Amino acid sequence: MAQAKAAAAAKKAPKSAGINKSVALILLAALVPFSLPTVVLVFFTMLPTLVSWVAEKGPHRYAYLCVGGLNLAGLFPYLFSLWFGVHTLDEAFRMITDPMMLLTVYGCAFLGWGIYTLLPPLVATYLANHNRNRITNLRSLQAKLVSEWGEEVSRKAA
Repeated sequence: MAQAKAAAAAKKAPKSAGINKSVALILLAALVPFSLPTVVLVFFTMLPTLVSWVAEKGPHRYAYLCVGGLNLAGLFPYLFSLWFGVHTLDEAFRMITDPMMLLTVYGCAFLGWGIYTLLPPLVATYLANHNRNRITNLRSLQAKLVSEWGEEVSRKAA
């Protein structure tokens, strides 16, 4: 009976005290015309992140985080230049057609792919070597204990 009352009370309680998702999306959509240069610049420069998010399969999807983080890091100086300089659509298109800017942003995304691809095997190799050395050290300590205390130390207790 008490469980039924608790379940009924939980149904009556509001689901979230925060802003509704649809209200947040409407507010963001209303801000797009005022920030169209930023949206254009971010869309065209963050394409590697979008591709990594779409292309990666499986339950553990981390490529878009690695690629996206470095992609965004490469974009920030240009984004700040747009925000605190001339914030027009013409300036955004000028930035998108600048080869140095594209090389910087896409190069950072490439570094993100490199880190995502190369770091896990390097860490696995390091851990395998570390564990192998630890096993060797523990076996030498075990042999030292057996030589000091006798063969009874190495037998299992009955």
